[in-house]
Amino acid sequence: MLHKTSRERYDKLKKLFHRLMNRFNVDDLDDFIATANSMPEWMEHDPSLIQEQRDAIARFTVEGSLDWQICNQIANRQKHVKPRRQGGTPLLVNSVQRKSGGPGILLPPSMRVIGAGEEIFVDYGGSRESALAFVIRTFKHFHYMFEMAPVPPAQRHIPTLSDLVGV
Repeated sequence: MLHKTSRERYDKLKKLFHRLMNRFNVDDLDDFIATANSMPEWMEHDPSLIQEQRDAIARFTVEGSLDWQICNQIANRQKHVKPRRQGGTPLLVNSVQRKSGGPGILLPPSMRVIGAGEEIFVDYGGSRESALAFVIRTFKHFHYMFEMAPVPPAQRHIPTLSDLVGV
């Protein structure tokens, strides 16, 4: 076992997030999705987590969560050549497309561009979603669980996107 606790898995997720913000690419996206997909099970078996962290992962993994469905369905399709469906929620993610030259996002006031590299989109249920936007939202969920939930509410600082990427 390379990562022995849910905190170590979160630290890996954070490193992957920073790599994706520096250069968005399919290989790091695949690792990010696989790591995020494994987090609920790791957190479920981690006795060191407080109830607020457990509640947060339960909210993230509800059946109606678009980010969780994208994460879970792409991870399962990466793991299995043909996804195994035993009933339950129908597959939402139809395909993932990529092309080079993704422009990224300009973050004022630093004027730093994040997420430039490959432009990757997830097609689901008749809609098209930027994988970059999905990564940012998903990381924010886990950032809350590991960086904010353990801190008393009066002492919490709500980070900006610039804070999360370290600008």
